[in-house]
Amino acid sequence: MSNTTDPLDVRSARKWRSRQPTQNRRGTTAVEFAFVGSIVFLMFFGILELGRALMVTHLLTNAARAGCRAGVIEGTSTASIKTAVNQALTGVGISGDTVTVQVNDGSTDASASKAGDEITVVASISASSVSWLPFQKFMSGKTLTGQYTLQRE
Repeated sequence: MSNTTDPLDVRSARKWRSRQPTQNRRGTTAVEFAFVGSIVFLMFFGILELGRALMVTHLLTNAARAGCRAGVIEGTSTASIKTAVNQALTGVGISGDTVTVQVNDGSTDASASKAGDEITVVASISASSVSWLPFQKFMSGKTLTGQYTLQRE
């Protein structure tokens, strides 16, 4: 009988040695996921919160545009401009807003403005009142604003 070692026995021994360290590292995947997963979820919720804020800002700008279009008609009052903005915002599910109307001479009475005067409508809302998330991390305490300016006819 020869004293040589069977190559299959050597390979199986190497496989056994290479498997042993992984059995001692069973919890490492869970720990790594806890670290990496928390960062990924934080980024996901941040992107979601920022996306909602950008969408609401766009809706506020569209509502301010609707108020401006109503306000450029001669004789339109500030109250009817605010009503037009509130109706536009209610139609998209946003309420509790603040609407400001400014005329280029600094007054807030749109009915006293003349043809050629610029009318600026500013609609703003607190970011916390329109968030889809139960908590606010990035946008807490911020105010979202939409603004539009047109010349009176």
